[in-house]
Amino acid sequence: MARLSDRIVGNPLNIPPNFNAIINGDFDIWQRGTSQTAAGFGSADRWTVAIVGSSMTFNQQTFTLGQTAVPDNPVYYSKADVASVAGAGNLASIQQRIEGVQTFAGTTATLSFWAKTDSAKNMAVEFKQNFGSGGSPSTTVTGINVTTIALTTAWTKYFFNVTVPSITGKTLGSDGNDYLGLIFWLEAGSTYNARTNSLGNQAGTFEISHVQLEAGEIASPFEYRSVGQELDLCQRYYIKLPNSVKFRYRGGNAPLSSVRLNALGLPTTMRTSPTVGLYDISTAGSVTSFGVYIINPQNVSFTWSETAANANITLSASFTASAEL
Repeated sequence: MARLSDRIVGNPLNIPPNFNAIINGDFDIWQRGTSQTAAGFGSADRWTVAIVGSSMTFNQQTFTLGQTAVPDNPVYYSKADVASVAGAGNLASIQQRIEGVQTFAGTTATLSFWAKTDSAKNMAVEFKQNFGSGGSPSTTVTGINVTTIALTTAWTKYFFNVTVPSITGKTLGSDGNDYLGLIFWLEAGSTYNARTNSLGNQAGTFEISHVQLEAGEIASPFEYRSVGQELDLCQRYYIKLPNSVKFRYRGGNAPLSSVRLNALGLPTTMRTSPTVGLYDISTAGSVTSFGVYIINPQNVSFTWSETAANANITLSASFTASAEL
């Protein structure tokens, strides 16, 4: 396993911007919260957690200001604390699903990241090609380029080449949710030996930063995007807007029903029409219902109804919109 500790200054290879296929690889964006213990999406944007049998806390950590162990002064990193329960089917992993199974298909890419652990132990890295759902998609290809990483207690840069299989002759699902998956396996029972190089059940702390996947056979310096750029990329898949829906209406001559509010434009066009959740709902007046009316990748509109005429209506709410893979 190759390791790098030297930073390449400048851009000697004239690398184009946005070459890193990983979104939020530096863990700057945490719209949902800064910690999770349940499986699925729950904390760091674009990163999803898988837990079976064992338990894990995945959370945000802050680098000490001025530290030099990881270059370029990153602000945050991720930390996963795994409490293992022995079992063939038990596992703990984090992964990112990169939109489009055609990503890097039939070519060589390079994965690089910084990591450390509480005591010397292995971590496994696997890629998979998922052809989506709907219709008759091809079966998911797992076990791609499984690599064992020997972690230590010091921050270290790891990188290796990834041979991504061709998708010639494969069939995509009709739902538009196919992806290339990157999986960091932290523990895995014997059921997953072929996908993890027999990693095994293990407990411990795993810390990760600067995750990058790029075309070609060379590990470039980590690509920094502004926090605003990174948030825009994350919001293609998930948006949380606190206290964002506000409407006031002066009552008319008759009660109104199924009134449609003007569409609320989303900050960016999402991957698909999202699933919308309302929370912190507040209504005043004779409102009997308040909910979502129309959803598309650019806009969300809402409905309300009232039971009394000539009533002044006040509505407010926060909402989330998810179009995750």
